[in-house]
Amino acid sequence: MNFKKHLKVIPYLSVISSIAKKKNIDLWLVGGFLRDVYLKKKKELIDFDFCVEKDVFSVARAFARGVSSKLIILDRDQGSYRVILKRKNKIFTYDFTLMRGADFCQDLSLRDFSANTLAVKLNDPKYRLLDFFGARANLNKKVIRFIKEEVLFHDPLRILRGFSFMANYDFRIDTETAAAMVKYKCFLKNVSLERISEELFKIFAARNSCSAVKRMSDLKIIDEVIAYISESRGVVGGPYHHLDVWNHSLETLYKFEQLWRRKLSKNKDIYQYFNEELAVGRRRIQILKLACLLHDVGKPRAKKRVNKKTIFHTHEKIGRDLAEKIAQNLRLSFREKEFLKKLIFWHLRPGYLADQVEPSKRAIYRFFRDTAEDGVAVIVLSLSDWRATRGPLIDTKKRKKHENVMFHLIDLHFKEQKKQPLSQIVDGYDVMRKFKIKPSPLIGKILRKVKEEQMLGNVKTKAQAYGIAKKIIELGARVKGQ
Repeated sequence: MNFKKHLKVIPYLSVISSIAKKKNIDLWLVGGFLRDVYLKKKKELIDFDFCVEKDVFSVARAFARGVSSKLIILDRDQGSYRVILKRKNKIFTYDFTLMRGADFCQDLSLRDFSANTLAVKLNDPKYRLLDFFGARANLNKKVIRFIKEEVLFHDPLRILRGFSFMANYDFRIDTETAAAMVKYKCFLKNVSLERISEELFKIFAARNSCSAVKRMSDLKIIDEVIAYISESRGVVGGPYHHLDVWNHSLETLYKFEQLWRRKLSKNKDIYQYFNEELAVGRRRIQILKLACLLHDVGKPRAKKRVNKKTIFHTHEKIGRDLAEKIAQNLRLSFREKEFLKKLIFWHLRPGYLADQVEPSKRAIYRFFRDTAEDGVAVIVLSLSDWRATRGPLIDTKKRKKHENVMFHLIDLHFKEQKKQPLSQIVDGYDVMRKFKIKPSPLIGKILRKVKEEQMLGNVKTKAQAYGIAKKIIELGARVKGQ
């Protein structure tokens, strides 16, 4: 492979080379860019890593000045700097890091995976590819292999990076590397929660993250990352389930990703909905994947034996409360946390709707009223949950009906979203003036009821709205007088 032609896509690479030559400093392009070029990955190559022999600050500063950009200090003690360049609506990132060890080969030996050790010396005008640790062989075999296990002691997060690599590149983890991951997994507790969360959601960003999560589960590494999962292992889910609680949760993630690939991602409305950012760099679909793993997290604590039957009453409430702690550990934003909690709390509700002969307009309205913008995600979680449930008591006809109802509700939701919103017939001031009452929670109750009846087509005039308000006020007065 002729790497020289591929290096032309790096803006201002000649500027970096000339700086190194002028200062008489050896400098190498390393890691991810070269790996992705070698793999012919169809992705934007916008992140570039450089190893600098010495005087890294002066090199990074000279480059920043040469391209009229700002120099960012990542770690002054470790000699790590960044330059961010905006060009043609793209953002390019250049990281400059001081060489560690006695020579460049030793520096490479301190990196994580052999696949990330390809390098090109920029002082060499031929830009020949350097491969000291069998990177090309491992890339060809699609194998994730640590150069040496000691790198995990210095940064245990590399364990999760291995699974991120597996998920996003469809690689397998080398047997010795897996053993090293298990050996050092306890050290993950020493890694900052922010870094843990970032790497976990890189896994969830992959199209097929379930394979990596399953491998993490087999090695009991997922237990070190997400609280309460260990409690779900071995807990029998009841006659509707063919797997224990934890393996059912894994199967739910698998069924969601299967459903996403085969059907959901092909619908423009659904695709845009699930790819909405809830926090910087994190999308709705990633939180839903986490919810697949956690939707039954409350079952172990809810489990009871009543009349020789195992029941899990209120497990959705217990799970919602546990999700609060998990969200804190994973440093989720408020919006992400509330979304996760809502998914877990309401995941049974779509099944109750489907149990009706035909869900009434009122029942459908109240479902979307309660779940708001997260209703579609709740339905999709319910669908995935049902598809992952194949115990002896499962009724296949009922399941088919359930799915038909759920897909109908999703279509109905997006059609309603595109309609012109109904104008408000009365507001709180109208109600207070009409009935000479003061501000109170009663006003909100009246307005919600009026809106519901309006959406159902039962209220079209102010007089009808005031009629509803009068009944609610009179009922409240009778209850109060009792």
